[in-house]
Amino acid sequence: MKHNSNFKHLLLNALIIGSLSTFAVSCSDDDDSIVTYPVTISDTYPAGVPSTAVVKSGTVVYNELNTGVKKVFDLPLPADAFIAEGTYNIEGNMTVSYASDGEQIERSLRAVANQVVVSGSNGATSLNWFFYNPENTLVFGEIFVTGSPNAKGTGGLYDTYFTIYNNTDEVQYADGLAIVESKILNSSTDKILTASADPEANFTVQTVYVIPGTGTDVAILPGQSIKIADQANDFSTQVSGALDNTDADFEWYDETTSASVKDTENLSVPNLDKWYSYSATIWLPSNQCNRSYALVRFPAGMTAESYLAQYDGTYKYVNAATGIEMTGTKCYVIKNEWILDGVNLCNDEQWIRGSLSAAIDMSYASISTKKSDTNRFGKKFVRKVAGKSPAGNDVLMDTNDSAADFELVSAR
Repeated sequence: MKHNSNFKHLLLNALIIGSLSTFAVSCSDDDDSIVTYPVTISDTYPAGVPSTAVVKSGTVVYNELNTGVKKVFDLPLPADAFIAEGTYNIEGNMTVSYASDGEQIERSLRAVANQVVVSGSNGATSLNWFFYNPENTLVFGEIFVTGSPNAKGTGGLYDTYFTIYNNTDEVQYADGLAIVESKILNSSTDKILTASADPEANFTVQTVYVIPGTGTDVAILPGQSIKIADQANDFSTQVSGALDNTDADFEWYDETTSASVKDTENLSVPNLDKWYSYSATIWLPSNQCNRSYALVRFPAGMTAESYLAQYDGTYKYVNAATGIEMTGTKCYVIKNEWILDGVNLCNDEQWIRGSLSAAIDMSYASISTKKSDTNRFGKKFVRKVAGKSPAGNDVLMDTNDSAADFELVSAR
C-alpha cells in the first residue's frame, strides 16, 4: 500500500537549475534554500494483514538528524505532506482495519526506519510495519513451566521461571505487579454457569503472587527483563543440563506445615508477596501447560486484604463428565482491565478455549500435539521479536494471539 501526497505545493521561490526542476523554499535569514519533496511511503505489512487494510488513524514522525527538526504527519497522509531533503530517523504508529474470517479486525502497527535519506534520487520511504500493543508496556518475555527433565526423563524439575520484559524505551517499574494462574483449564469442557466466571467478564485465578515494592523499587530498564523463578537454585548440580536459576531477581516461596512437602528458599533472592494460592503446600505451575497466566496491575491502594475481601471467585458449573452441577472454589477474579499481558497455554489435543478473554489472547501457545508428550519437559515459550524501537531495543511481538507471538525452544 502506498501513501502519496499531491505534488501541488505553495513555494516562495521556485528555482530552475539546468534541466532539473526542483522545489525550494527560501530561508529568510540567508541565501541557503530548503529543498522539499512530497512524502511518499511504501508500506510492507506483517503476515496476516492484507495490503487492502484500511488505515483508520496514525502518525509518522520524521526526525532530521543534522538539524533536529521534527515533522509529524497524520495517516493516511494528507495531500500537502512535503518533507525537506535530509537524513531522517522515522517512526510510525497506526491502526488498521481489515476483514478476517467474517469479522472486522483492528490492529495496532508500528514501524521504525533509521538513517533514511530523502533527496531527489531517493524520495520514497519503505516502512516495514509490525504488530504492536502500545498499552502493554510490560509483557511476558519467556514462560518456562514444564521444568527440565528429571533424571529419568519422566517429569519436570522445579527450575521453572517467568521473565517480564520492558517493551518500551522508558524505564518501567514492576512494583506491585502480580503473576496469576488460571483456575479453569483451557482443556475444560465444563459449562460455566456463573456470569462473573465467564472469561469475557473476568479472569478466574487460583494463585496471586505479587512483586514487592513501594512504587519505584523494581526498575526494569528499556529492552531488559527481570526473572522470577520457582526456586532460585542451581539445578544443574542435581541433573546435568538443568538450569541454574541463581540469577533470578525474585522467587516465589511457600511456607507449609506439611512434613513431606517443603519449599526451598534462596535467602539472597527476595521473595514475591503471596496474596493467595489454592495449594496447601507449594505452588507448581502446570507442567502440562493447560492453564493461562497473566501480568496484573491492581488499582492504586489495593492490598491483599482488600482484594481477597472483595473479589471471591466461587462459581457454579456443570461437570461435563457427570452432568452434575458443582461449585468451583479456592479462586478469585481478576478484572480484565487490570491485565497488562495474558497468555493461554495448551496442547493441541486438549485445547477447547482460553481462560482469558479473547480480547487478551485469541488463541494459545502450544506445547505439543499430544497431552502425554514427555518431550515438553525442558521446553520454554519465548516471545518473538517484532522489530526495533527508535532507541534500538527489541520490540517483542504482542498481537494478543499467542499462537503467533511465541515460539517453543529448548530452555537450556
